[in-house]
Amino acid sequence: MRCMREHVLLLNLTRLGDMLQSQPLIQDLHDSGHKTSLVCLENFAPALTLMRHVENSWALPGAKLLADTRSCWQNAAARLLVLARDIREKARASRVINLTPTLPARLLAKLLAPSPAAVLGFGMDAEGFGVNGGAWASFLSGASARRVNTPFNVADMFRRMGSALCAPEIARRAGVFALKSPSGSAVAAAEDLLRRIEGTGDDTAARLQGYVGFQLGASEARRRWPVEHFADLGGRLWQAAGLCPVILGTEAEQSLAGAYAAHAASPFVNAVGRTGIPELAALLGRMRLLVTNDTGTMHLAAGLGVPCLAFFLATAQPWDTGPCLPGCCCLEPALSCHPCAYGEACRRGQACLTRISPRTAENMILGYMRSGSWNEPAAAAREQARVWLTAVDDRGFAALRCLSGHDAEDRGRWLAQQRLMWRQILDDLDGRNEPEPPPDMKDFLPALSPAFGGEVTPALARASRMLALLTEQGRLAGQSAMAGQLFLRNCERLQQILDACPPLASLSRFWRELVRDRGGNMEETLRLTGLLAAHLERWARAQK
Repeated sequence: MRCMREHVLLLNLTRLGDMLQSQPLIQDLHDSGHKTSLVCLENFAPALTLMRHVENSWALPGAKLLADTRSCWQNAAARLLVLARDIREKARASRVINLTPTLPARLLAKLLAPSPAAVLGFGMDAEGFGVNGGAWASFLSGASARRVNTPFNVADMFRRMGSALCAPEIARRAGVFALKSPSGSAVAAAEDLLRRIEGTGDDTAARLQGYVGFQLGASEARRRWPVEHFADLGGRLWQAAGLCPVILGTEAEQSLAGAYAAHAASPFVNAVGRTGIPELAALLGRMRLLVTNDTGTMHLAAGLGVPCLAFFLATAQPWDTGPCLPGCCCLEPALSCHPCAYGEACRRGQACLTRISPRTAENMILGYMRSGSWNEPAAAAREQARVWLTAVDDRGFAALRCLSGHDAEDRGRWLAQQRLMWRQILDDLDGRNEPEPPPDMKDFLPALSPAFGGEVTPALARASRMLALLTEQGRLAGQSAMAGQLFLRNCERLQQILDACPPLASLSRFWRELVRDRGGNMEETLRLTGLLAAHLERWARAQK
């Protein structure tokens, strides 16, 4: 089945990793017969040479606009309007898919779309308030504030937000994340860098057996595996397997490269600040493996088919931002406090940064090099790390398979429950014709411990009853002022029930987004509350 051909304009105005993770959606749109153009931030525009099926592109000068705003907001507004007019005239898009939930991105989507109804994802209403186009967009909007309860990879949520434009058989398949090979000039530049090995000895050339990439940086210092650990690991890999580390990073991360050099006791290549995105892609193509924090470099490697060992520290977790490449290994510190919540000070002296030792990372990598599998060394790493293998589930979504037994913990079981239930809830609320779920979910959901279940089950049951009550009260709201007041009061009570149960953080945020988006349409609100009440009732019943 082919959909009617459309000109689609995609907005992704966040980080490099998010921009790259929109490639599976672009592939879906292409395979459904659409033409797709892309608006991205100026500093990530070089990555466009690696992306497939992008007909046209525009780079938004975010830093310049921000500077103009500080000096003269009128000039910034005029500059944005001129840019928006140019994009709109040249793109001639019949649909706009905005993947960025910020208010400026919503405003730009409104300026670029032929009508408000033509915006999918994150939009804006006539009064200037943010609205979300569909349940999946509402879920992602809430999840972006607190991802500790988010069980879906960002790439899959992007795909789901645009799936209304895609042929059903394409929307249901596994996401296709394949970037282009870098240009010949980028490859030549990478080869030149690889010849500049530092700390060499007389036997370096004879011992060299290949390269391993080290991405030292991350978006925050507390999400970075220590540089001295990287240096220790580099020495171990050189001594044991003749693997030469290639240090990767931007110009802003030169201090990390200097710290690595100060600790290094074996050869390495310093490519920090010496590559653009195409040259970085070419370097990754020469790596046998990438060792990385949760970064855009990790997603670039995944799109190029380069396996990785990735550390997810502090607020980072692989369920939502892990690499979309089956066979990668993701390590989380085996600590009950991980992942920590955004905005909270660490009470354990950032113990997660040093929990996973260089020796453990060495054993993981060498075991993988020997056998092509992460299974063998995973058991030995259990005390320090939760070990996850990236995979694809039977519904085509990016998934994780635990190799260290930590999926038996409540967090792993709860994430598995959420993957199954949220998929049904969001597709149902968006009106998708997916297979009917079984009436009794008990046999399909992994059991929670009595303590964890004792916290979650009553909250789910109370929320279900409150939603059912809201549905009834809403039908009477137009007939009685008292009923209308009770409806609003119970909306607040439902929010309080959800806020009081941390494992339901995603549901709490989703409800807040849902009320904000649909509150002006009582008929639609009641449809959604009725459906959500039924799903939560089934979810609570399955815990018993």
